[in-house]
Amino acid sequence: MKKIALLFVICLGLIAGPATAENLDPVAVELFKQFKAVAPLSLASQRVKDLDEAKAYRIQTDLVRLHTVHGQAISGYKAGLTSPPAQEKFKAPGPVAGVLTQSMLISDGVARLKGHALMMLEVEIAFELKADVTAPVDPAAAPGLVAKVMPAVEVPELKFTDMKALTWPDIVAANVGARAYILGAGLDPKGLDVNAVTGQLFRDGQAVGPAAPGRAALGDQWRALAWTINQVLKLGHPVKKGMVVLTGSLGPMFPAQPGAHQAVYTGGLGELSFKVE
Repeated sequence: MKKIALLFVICLGLIAGPATAENLDPVAVELFKQFKAVAPLSLASQRVKDLDEAKAYRIQTDLVRLHTVHGQAISGYKAGLTSPPAQEKFKAPGPVAGVLTQSMLISDGVARLKGHALMMLEVEIAFELKADVTAPVDPAAAPGLVAKVMPAVEVPELKFTDMKALTWPDIVAANVGARAYILGAGLDPKGLDVNAVTGQLFRDGQAVGPAAPGRAALGDQWRALAWTINQVLKLGHPVKKGMVVLTGSLGPMFPAQPGAHQAVYTGGLGELSFKVE
């Protein structure tokens, strides 16, 4: 009985500890409250002196802890700022990574504007992992980790309180805008050249933008997948079988508008249909 009581106390401490604001960065607590309220997100750079990559990821980690403490398990990861234009826009030295949770997956094919302060749409490629990963991955070995390749649309939240002052560490701290994502049917990666695939977004039958290649993400989808896995391992996150990795936008992101949408791919990846309302 004493062992059971001790175990209960330990478990209670583990549960209660992360949930208390005193144990978490106050910027992360504020960002979590804004996320839940669907409000514009604060700039961590205006709250934290000399905000750099390390400080920004520490805030992000606490923000993710708040999501998981409130019952949302990690379902995967996302890469952001994976193209030269995006990096140049925010003066970022390279890509950034964020965390996806179970509640972010849109399972009914409907992206609802009321759930976003500023909904954006990104055509992407997603990879489902077929095994746990515990050590750094070389891009050449990345294909062997994949069970399925899927068409995907990320639906990020990119409304900040001061858009003109937004920096790339602010984006990192705010979990790279992770809010929602949609997945299409999974395909066997064998015989599918993900770098030769192109993706294009349509609304009500009309092209929203041009087709963009798979190589738009860090010049190589396998490099983008390996980088994302290695980055989240470095941050201390688990990389488990069945988790999904979104490797970054194929081309620019687009402001969402109501209508019937399709992300249409060449190269055998098919298409993904969804609604915005």
